[in-house]
Amino acid sequence: MNRRHTNPHARRRAWCALLVLLMAIAMVLDVHIPQAAADDGDSTTSDVPGVALSVESLTAVVTATSGFSATLTVENRTTQPVSAGAIDIMTNPDYNFVSRTDVQEWADGTAQIDTTHELAHADVAAIPAGGRVAVHAVLSAHDPALAALTTWGPRPLRILYTAQSDGDAQPVHASLNSYITRSQDGAASVRTPSIGISIVMPLTSHDWSADDKARQRLITSDTRDLSAQSIATLDENECKALHDKDRLSTKYPQLQVVADPAVLETLGTPHLTALMQPARFDITSYARVGDPQAYARAGVGKSKWSAASGLAQLRGALGDMSASAPAIAWQGADSWTMDALDAARGAGYDTVIATGDFNIADDATAQTLVYRAPTEHGDVTVLAAQPTLTSLANAHATSQHARAERTDAGRIARFIAQSAFYQMEQPYAQRTLLVCFGEDSSPKQVEMLMDALGDASWIDLTSLADLTAHDALIDPGLMPQLIGENVGLSAGHAASVRETLMQLGASRSDLKRLGSSILGGDAQQSGDKPNDASDSNDDASQAPSPSATADATVDAQSESSGSSEGGGSRLTESAYARRLLDAHDTLALFALQGDTALCTSMRKAAAAFSDAALGAITLSPSGNVSVLSETASMPVTVSNGLPYPISVRISSRTDSIEIITARMTPITAPARGEAQTSISIRVTTSGTAVAREQLVDRDGEPFGAMQQTSITSSLQISDKSGLAIIIFAVALGLLGLWRQFHRKKDPDE
Repeated sequence: MNRRHTNPHARRRAWCALLVLLMAIAMVLDVHIPQAAADDGDSTTSDVPGVALSVESLTAVVTATSGFSATLTVENRTTQPVSAGAIDIMTNPDYNFVSRTDVQEWADGTAQIDTTHELAHADVAAIPAGGRVAVHAVLSAHDPALAALTTWGPRPLRILYTAQSDGDAQPVHASLNSYITRSQDGAASVRTPSIGISIVMPLTSHDWSADDKARQRLITSDTRDLSAQSIATLDENECKALHDKDRLSTKYPQLQVVADPAVLETLGTPHLTALMQPARFDITSYARVGDPQAYARAGVGKSKWSAASGLAQLRGALGDMSASAPAIAWQGADSWTMDALDAARGAGYDTVIATGDFNIADDATAQTLVYRAPTEHGDVTVLAAQPTLTSLANAHATSQHARAERTDAGRIARFIAQSAFYQMEQPYAQRTLLVCFGEDSSPKQVEMLMDALGDASWIDLTSLADLTAHDALIDPGLMPQLIGENVGLSAGHAASVRETLMQLGASRSDLKRLGSSILGGDAQQSGDKPNDASDSNDDASQAPSPSATADATVDAQSESSGSSEGGGSRLTESAYARRLLDAHDTLALFALQGDTALCTSMRKAAAAFSDAALGAITLSPSGNVSVLSETASMPVTVSNGLPYPISVRISSRTDSIEIITARMTPITAPARGEAQTSISIRVTTSGTAVAREQLVDRDGEPFGAMQQTSITSSLQISDKSGLAIIIFAVALGLLGLWRQFHRKKDPDE
């Protein structure tokens, strides 16, 4: 009986205890959730909501003469001031990382490594709410703290900030885990062979834009000193950044520069190791789409991005027809599948660089990632970038928890430590690793890393030629299967590329109509019809670059007599039409680079260029028309802003069957002038109608804006013949009525 009554109370107490436990767990989760959210933030966030600690500069490699220095920033993100404190920089000179996991766990802050050896101590002033202070720590090369680093290799580095307590307030703490690496120079250890690293910097850009002034000049001018490629331009800041990158190649001879021929034309520089495809055309997406004819219709056939085209652009940029450089295809937005490798090889590239998504080898150790794959057009050498080092070089932390790697200095310290670990992993193996900077890498980032590598005695900076000469890591006969199973498994952005190709094809088709069916009707009979060589089996040819093609056309057809604007000789109509197509194709080539933002802007620019060229021809009706007879005429004016005459027709239709206009009226307008003609009108009754007029090319395709004209008819018959007809009709009517009333009916009616 008592047991029966006490059980509900016991259960109630158990439920209450469980509820208290759940509330405690919720409080704990509430405390830790903001911390986890901060981990997912960008490089400016910190795991500590109150105080953020970041590394602005750090001596990544310690030599016998380098000393040590660090610049740190402490930011107070609270609404209360933080009292004065201190920063301690500590290490463990005897600790050796034993695995890649060990290295990563230290960066993530999860490894328990004793770091009691103090390298430096610095006082930190009080920080107001929302403020920040910079802290500098410097050690001379002979400081006893550095003398403890007697053996070479990466060591854990812990940076701890502690603010003094203010009254009963709790002390404020913040910490970062980074690395310090002792070089082999002057260290008491056996020196093993260096590990090779090839550092590659692409000299290219995806910040191209369409020049509106150049577009207008290309449309309205007939001088041959205008280049079709002038329609694409780089702004002043981007040009400066590219010039700064270019100068780095002279400062660091070991830096391998793979240059975009389009950038070389802008910079006019001879500093390069190899040429990539013009405008960094995305060969990988080209293979994924698998529709060469769609690319040809868009004006970007294989001859526009082939190795031969890049070489022609290089020679034009340098003004040296004997200049030469090896051609290496750079990876686009997709992957180097077997189809992509075959497309690259067919365009003249026997070597490609894989910046990512080419993981077909065991990554347990750092290896020379050189592969050779057989294709229908020949063997292709694939140089694959080392993932971790390339990611760090491109301003990406190895994980979201590696807070020290959210700055350039922290990432470089990790890069140096990681490379030293790779060398110590297999100290006697001969290896060369490929590290690729990204297109967005700033000159400062490149310079900081190259300076740090200059003190890394365990690294031998090698050339791309040396890397390419390495033996293949995997038997070439196995490559097609391995690539098919491991590379390019996602569809990428093929659908958006197809849409871009369709839009580029439409805008280019309009420009072709301008040259073939609008410009100069007399030229069609004389055989001077603008040709379009790029549409004829473009993938089977290795023609020169777009600029070389345009210049060759101009040279063959330019006329020495006559100068319309400036001092250049005047283009023929056919060469002018060809130049318009070349300008469009330049925009299309950049639109297919693989960068989403550039694709959108250049695709719109190509459409705007086509619209502007056709928009230079306008139709102007005279206004509303009143008709007082059976026939009349409606005057219209066609203005031609192009530098060549046009021959078109005017289509006119009304919404009435009693008031009609001539369907087609031909008209020829002179260059940079206007012409008038009249559209005939026929009416059968009084009333109102709306006529819609539009320009039509000689093939019957409309273009330009549609115009409307209101036609009002007040038809009056005032001549003698009309009056006679009316009298005769009335007489016949009266006669019919008289006969109807006076005729005799039949008996059976």
